[in-house]
Amino acid sequence: MNVQDPGPGGPAQLSRARAAPAPVVVVGAGLSGLVVAHLLERMGLDITVLEARARIGGRIFGVAAEDGRHRFDLGPAWVWPEANPRLAEWLRTLGLALFEQHSDGAGLVELPSQAVHRHATGFVQQPPSMRVIGGCAGLTDALRARLVHTRVLLGARVCGLDAGADGTVGVEFESGSALGTLVASSVILALPPRLLASTLRWSPALPGELLQRWADTPTWMAGQAKLLARYAEPFWRAAGLSGSAVSQAGPLAEVHDASDAEGRHAALFGFVGVPAPWRRRMGRQALVDAALAQLARLFGPQALEPQAVHVQDWADDAQTATAADAQPASAHPAPLSTALPAPWHDRLHLAGSEFAPDLPGYLEGAVGAAERAVHALQRQLRMQAAGAPD
Repeated sequence: MNVQDPGPGGPAQLSRARAAPAPVVVVGAGLSGLVVAHLLERMGLDITVLEARARIGGRIFGVAAEDGRHRFDLGPAWVWPEANPRLAEWLRTLGLALFEQHSDGAGLVELPSQAVHRHATGFVQQPPSMRVIGGCAGLTDALRARLVHTRVLLGARVCGLDAGADGTVGVEFESGSALGTLVASSVILALPPRLLASTLRWSPALPGELLQRWADTPTWMAGQAKLLARYAEPFWRAAGLSGSAVSQAGPLAEVHDASDAEGRHAALFGFVGVPAPWRRRMGRQALVDAALAQLARLFGPQALEPQAVHVQDWADDAQTATAADAQPASAHPAPLSTALPAPWHDRLHLAGSEFAPDLPGYLEGAVGAAERAVHALQRQLRMQAAGAPD
């Protein structure tokens, strides 16, 4: 395997002694962090990626179909190549193909009374929504597979950053009950601003106004939940339905066909329209039962017999959401400044999607933020090299 994961007791060894210095530490193995690692490895740098989850991908997450080749997306699912040129270029570089979101057939509108109106066409977007063949997780898997020398430590939650007098950064992390520290010349943080504000100890402390600005920035989609129902076949297509529906009755506010490119692995997915506190009071089973009843109202009684149902509630994911994300964001986040005060400004770079110069929160934003952070680090290294004595 190209990427090194910690074996039994791997990170625990770091609790007994400080690890050998790592020139660059990347915090977060979502799309942004993996793009950063890929670009830095190409520069010939020694990289360590620390990821709190037991998996890579961050908000990109999918569940495998029976053959293991297709994964149903429970995080972001759509790409718009015309509007996402950076992401489209990475997909081409990694050899990943796209297919158009299925929209052939009638679209449905459910009123608050649960009356269903059928419209002649589905809800087609322009430019059309595209999906990654095999699922979006193929993007992060492909990036990881290309890392040859980079160390990726899973289950390693960063909890503290210490600015050393020698210009380095001590990166403290937890792995189970063990505590480890890496010493880096530079750190790239590929995490949402709210997590930076609420989960990290900073020494010296950041200005309160900066932390508050980060805390006030919603993590895109962190308060949302998706429900996916898998079926033996896309039966709604035979009935002339696109699988698309919008509802004022709920609990799903919007439904789409989530089948694979060939329609062999059939599924419907919906955005849950009730907020996180309500979902928690309902409980998972009540939510599933209500959602299947709604899908039956929309698409017929076959919807009551799924092969499996998956619910991904991002508001309950501590590596994505904070308590402040329990309510859905009222507006898309605006781009945030990446400027940091001394002594952090020449040691840390911010690469989370919410820090992107455009389309923050989206996959395109994650790529843009990663590329900008790498360019900033390149400038820093050039300046350091220019100022170094002969």
